[in-house]
Amino acid sequence: MDNMELMMAFFDSDELEEKYDIVTKMQVQELLDDHVIDNFAASLDVVVEDGDLDKRVDDLKNCIRTKMKYESSRLR
Repeated sequence: MDNMELMMAFFDSDELEEKYDIVTKMQVQELLDDHVIDNFAASLDVVVEDGDLDKRVDDLKNCIRTKMKYESSRLR
């Protein structure tokens, strides 16, 4: 998948696990930049503070993991 396909898959997915996997795949392929991180964060209703790109990616992934933890336990 190219960058645009991965981004659309992120936005279309209802599964947080899939979103996390997409961010990880994009990170490995070095397809993430500040603009993409801001858009992904906005779609999740979170804010990822400005700073080093690697830290921002880690912060985004941490936000997704936290949502996975609390949303899955909330549904039980």
